[in-house]
Amino acid sequence: MTTLRADAQGRPRTCPTAVEMRGAQGTTDMGASTSVPTVNTDSLAPAARITVDSAHDMIRIIAGPYRIKGESSHHAHDASMGATVLRAEWPVEGWLRGYQIVLCDADASGNEPLPRAMVHHAGLANFSRRQLVYPMIERLLAVGSETDNVMLPSGVGVPLHRGDSLGVYAGLHGLSDTVIAHAYVIVTLPWARMQRHRPIEVLPFYADVNNQIGGTTAFDVPPGTSVRSAEFTMPIGGRLLGIGGHMHDYGVALRLEDAESGKVFARLRAQRTGDGHIRGVSRFNFGFHEDGLRLEAGHRYRIVAEYDNPTGKMLSHGGMGSIAGAFAPDDLSRWPRLDRADADVQRDEASLAMGDMAMP
Repeated sequence: MTTLRADAQGRPRTCPTAVEMRGAQGTTDMGASTSVPTVNTDSLAPAARITVDSAHDMIRIIAGPYRIKGESSHHAHDASMGATVLRAEWPVEGWLRGYQIVLCDADASGNEPLPRAMVHHAGLANFSRRQLVYPMIERLLAVGSETDNVMLPSGVGVPLHRGDSLGVYAGLHGLSDTVIAHAYVIVTLPWARMQRHRPIEVLPFYADVNNQIGGTTAFDVPPGTSVRSAEFTMPIGGRLLGIGGHMHDYGVALRLEDAESGKVFARLRAQRTGDGHIRGVSRFNFGFHEDGLRLEAGHRYRIVAEYDNPTGKMLSHGGMGSIAGAFAPDDLSRWPRLDRADADVQRDEASLAMGDMAMP
């Protein structure tokens, strides 16, 4: 047996060592202890391994190893993109309450994660449920280098069932000439177990100004100020509790509007450096229970991305604009069903590892 190093509260440390990573095979319930079986091998094929920390109600998905080429390597960025979705099964009954993602070098000493800027994108797909707006596989989370970690308020959770089929995907790139041979994406997921008082059940909400199932959602950004927009129709009713967004450099803001009345529900401002490079996008909380933003079944809504490109030239595929949030449906049983035989769903699954956005 080998011990997975823990902090003062008994939780696993941020970045386990290579030996500890190799020990996290399959699904392990760590309980109050932190021991996992070791495997006598010096290398592993990339895989997603799960540990359940029932003492702290935390689930950890350890995905990898990935090889990250140095920045100066030929096509280093493309070569480091994870082309494989690593599959795993959700191990418990209950509700997901948030997420934290870190990138670790298993060969490094110490407990410090690698820079978040090395994560071009990473996500966790749920092959057991459909997205709300589009005929696509649900993304429980999808992040870029600028995306913050998320913790839902107490009493709110995303329902998941033991055996739900999940998939981890990631695209990574180097920031120096150093090659990282054994990088791991570690997703920490706080969860709430089955209880007498059920939390408010929310599911991911996602809308994009250029949603292309099976293709890139990037679009050209002309010089000067410009907008890109798209409409969508809600298949069921419910309340949107909060939203965040994703943009690229020179993004100004994202808007969520009523396409029929023109009313603006929220405007998320881009957080940028002085020269326009994106650092993040603000979030907006509508509230909980009756305070959430009411979205009606059959009603048309609009998402708008605002850009201001000062370069004087067209930026080919330079823009993106999406909103993601937490949606509480009126009736979860009426949620659109995932049809794995649907051509759009199949195209989405085939392109899943290329990356996108989900829970804010």
